[in-house]
Amino acid sequence: MFNPRLEIGQHIKNKELMSIFKCCQQGGMRKSNTTNTLVIVTDYTRGIYHDKWIGGVLHYTGMGPSGDQDVNYMQNRTLSESGYNGVDVHLFQVMDPGEYTYCGRVQLVDKPYTETQPDETGRDRLVWMFPVQPVPDNNVVKPALYVFKDMEDYKERGLNVDKEYAQLFPAKNKSSERSKAVYGIKGKIIKHKTYGVGTVTKLQDDMLYITFAGNDKKTLNYTICMEKGLIEFL
Repeated sequence: MFNPRLEIGQHIKNKELMSIFKCCQQGGMRKSNTTNTLVIVTDYTRGIYHDKWIGGVLHYTGMGPSGDQDVNYMQNRTLSESGYNGVDVHLFQVMDPGEYTYCGRVQLVDKPYTETQPDETGRDRLVWMFPVQPVPDNNVVKPALYVFKDMEDYKERGLNVDKEYAQLFPAKNKSSERSKAVYGIKGKIIKHKTYGVGTVTKLQDDMLYITFAGNDKKTLNYTICMEKGLIEFL
């Protein structure tokens, strides 16, 4: 069993995650043959996948941002077979851009199932949901809007949770100063693959305003940068 030597709730950067697990730098499901691990990331700042905690179990959306998902596709298959393929699965949450919170090792506690979610274009599609739970269980901080006591609680107040969360999500909200404060994105130091290191001065209408070395100011699309792995929060 792989030991990453991280404390539950510990915050690390993407570079540290890559170094520890010997995995790729982007994506929500990152397989490493070197450490025989699968890192799964639930990123609440992107708004593409709709994961939720129900009764202490994370219902995690599988791999594939558009179109119907396939349970046998790449790391979906790795996760679905993790009960007997010998791969250790470790969970991280992102509630602040560039900050990965370690939630511990997780395991499937029920069979994967399908549900309907919008894809990155807004079209409904079938996705695979994987019910996973930390082992042993822990009380790592989770976003309150996505935590439900049980399935009945989810059915009662969870149907509009994505719309409610979008009001706090800076890339989707065009005017909320509160959302920027929640995520603390102003003043963040980032590294762009082309422009190098810079400081975020503003996030507005899904656009990042960044000042790079030599007072070189750029305006970049936040969603595209995150999806393409063009920037890294330092």
